[in-house]
Amino acid sequence: MTRGRDLRIALVGFGNVGRRFAELLPGPFGRVLGAAGVRPVVTGIATRRHGRAIDPRGLDLRRCLRLARDGRPLDPLHEWPDIGSTLDFVRTVPADALVEVSPLEPRTGEPATTHVGAALRRRLHVVTANKGPVAFALGRLRALARRRGRLFLHEGAVMDGTPVFNLVGRCLPGIRIRGFRGALNSTTSHILSRMEQGASAEEALREAQALGIAEADPAHDLEGRDAAVKGCALANALMGANLKPPSVPRRGITRITAGQVQAAVRAGRRVRLVVRAWRERGRVRVRVAPERIPLGDPLAVSGADAVLILDTDLMGEIGVVEGGGNVDQTAYALLSDLMAVVGVWSREGGGTTLSP
Repeated sequence: MTRGRDLRIALVGFGNVGRRFAELLPGPFGRVLGAAGVRPVVTGIATRRHGRAIDPRGLDLRRCLRLARDGRPLDPLHEWPDIGSTLDFVRTVPADALVEVSPLEPRTGEPATTHVGAALRRRLHVVTANKGPVAFALGRLRALARRRGRLFLHEGAVMDGTPVFNLVGRCLPGIRIRGFRGALNSTTSHILSRMEQGASAEEALREAQALGIAEADPAHDLEGRDAAVKGCALANALMGANLKPPSVPRRGITRITAGQVQAAVRAGRRVRLVVRAWRERGRVRVRVAPERIPLGDPLAVSGADAVLILDTDLMGEIGVVEGGGNVDQTAYALLSDLMAVVGVWSREGGGTTLSP
């Protein structure tokens, strides 16, 4: 196999998902991309905790990972003019594609939405696992991507690497999504499952954090904000809505007791945090709330599993199940989207050289 052209990738965010992506890129992910005729080169990383580093020749990912694990800044690897902020990084890093995996801010979707817009304006392809841009600005960002002739992809925004957006976009032509229901927050599903078994909510949350499935601020999970953002992302992308998370009625699980959870099981039900969307009088509506789900229902998931049921006009109900979401699956979603980028990028003959 030939070496292939260099596909220059810039990373914004170097938490659990960003680091796992960097770990897998030289190995299995690189082999997949290599089979498509490209060699992935990470030319820049920007992170809130570890600073920023750019090297147009390609950063040494092993050194980057070692510095991050040790809690040290990436600055010694920087081989580029000084940059003052992450937004400056996005505007100047020599790259063909931006991978945006910064933490979710569920109240505004920022700064991820601004990062995506800035990258598209300078004609970078953008791949993100951040739900914020999809929930707060999907229509605007899609229009910008079309004008710039670039891709804005976000498969990892909901259900990690399990195909949801691609399933509808590529496999269900002509289908109208009438609504959906889902148990989409792995953290709350894990906590409620462990409470069924006698664990405390605090103990179960610590386990979720150790698994890497909890948000950086777990209150976003427990209070239903993460689920509301996912609901808006799905409604906007699949149902043509223009919703924003603050408008979504929501109740989290903070007031659910172990007694209530265990009583539900004795009654043949499970308590799960459910996202529902439906069409009503020409509008799309979304809500988030705990529900008592019959044990035979697909939403009565166990552990950190996630389930989404789509209600369609031509195919009835279609279900998607993710068994035990983890960072490997989210990292895979980035690879999946990058493969779509490679198709467009290769047809154009590769990227253009960008200068500071």
